[in-house]
Amino acid sequence: MRVLFVQNIWREYFGVMYMAAGLRAAGHDVEIRVAPTVAGAVRAVRETRPGLVGFSFTNCEQQYALRAAAAIKQAFPEAVTIAGGPHPTLHPELALRGCFDFVCRGEGEQTIVELADRLDHHADVSDVRNLAFARNRELIANPVRPLIEDLGALPHPWRDGYYRYAFLRNNPVKFFFTGRGCPFGCTFCFNRAFRDIYPNKNEYVRHFSPERIVAEIEEVRARWPVRVIRFEDDVFAMNKPWLRRFLTLYAERIRLPYLCYLRAGESEETIQLLADTGCRTALFGVETGDEARRNQLLCKGVTNEQIEQTAALLRKHRIHFFTSNILALPGEHWADALATLRLNQRLRAPDVWCSIFQPYAGLPITEQAIRDGLLARVDDDVIGANTFADNALRNPDAERIFNLHKFFYPLARWPRLEKILLPLTRWKPNRLFHYFWLIFYVHSYRQHTGVSRRRIALEGLFWFRQFLSTTGTRR
Repeated sequence: MRVLFVQNIWREYFGVMYMAAGLRAAGHDVEIRVAPTVAGAVRAVRETRPGLVGFSFTNCEQQYALRAAAAIKQAFPEAVTIAGGPHPTLHPELALRGCFDFVCRGEGEQTIVELADRLDHHADVSDVRNLAFARNRELIANPVRPLIEDLGALPHPWRDGYYRYAFLRNNPVKFFFTGRGCPFGCTFCFNRAFRDIYPNKNEYVRHFSPERIVAEIEEVRARWPVRVIRFEDDVFAMNKPWLRRFLTLYAERIRLPYLCYLRAGESEETIQLLADTGCRTALFGVETGDEARRNQLLCKGVTNEQIEQTAALLRKHRIHFFTSNILALPGEHWADALATLRLNQRLRAPDVWCSIFQPYAGLPITEQAIRDGLLARVDDDVIGANTFADNALRNPDAERIFNLHKFFYPLARWPRLEKILLPLTRWKPNRLFHYFWLIFYVHSYRQHTGVSRRRIALEGLFWFRQFLSTTGTRR
């Protein structure tokens, strides 16, 4: 059977690459197409004539996936469509929309191979685990199979489907995961709800062996350009014995600069290990400058002291770092948002990343916002197209906070600009502010990756342009 995966974002999706590798090992043909428009998605189906069309997406891409799947079903009624990824996993009711024949909940490597095998042999698929589907307008959700505990049993992710595109193939920054899962229960993240669907949820956090990851990096480096490695794990330094074994091997055989995500509160021993093995950039979450809100509303479990100590250690060991922050959280006032800015200024963060809170359906923090009367509903029209987009909550200082987001980077880096920029936050949100933000977004990206100006220009042509579309709050 030929399987086509379609998406609108110019980025390698690891879930897709692992499913593609499994499907190919089982004898199926696989195509991957990046189609930013619905018309492009329909054209991809016309060109490849697949029997199964897959969409893997988060909340931000749901509107595209729904529209594209509906158009494909209209043009090719015989094509079987399936949705998977974080958002469909938590919302199997998408199967009632009519555009998806199936929704896959949880890890999809085994499920999609079993589904493709059965479809290929015209066999019954109604008992395939992890699948949800509509029957007589009622939702049927089959049991979820256990997590894959031995990640080493998975084939290497199949990157060739993405690297048919020169833009992705020639990116000097290549992405890798060293494991799966996060043990923490932040209310703004899908991991807690995602973990709870599995019968063996205590095995949610897993790692590939150090040898496996190093072999994968070597394989990629032998075939495609790579100058910087970006580890996408939620918390890269979580398992200290594993980390030391991996980074020792990495320093011996790879010796490329890398980026990783940390949790504030790491020891100096860990920061030293990162510095000694080539860590170029580390990201850690501040989220909000109000410690009580960070730990009570967001359940982050991180103190301001830990954040400041982590910043000091990274600076001491000459690791470039950038912080991630969220503005417009439920109930946030101007003073709260300003506290987030002030904390970043105290950190002397060389790079900052700031998002606008999006009320993704099913998350504890979203349910709290609805209970507090800050949000009437959560549907496709409420969720922004990205985390730099519209502010959907009825916060008292919504517009001013939204403008602060546009000026957050220069204000955090150069506090002396406050006299000029802070008064502008009282203006109506406008496209000029949005373009101003985009300049610093691009500058930040170049800072923490070190990519060339030519590469930055290519990024602008391919997918930075999606950020040009939103300029104000929507409540």
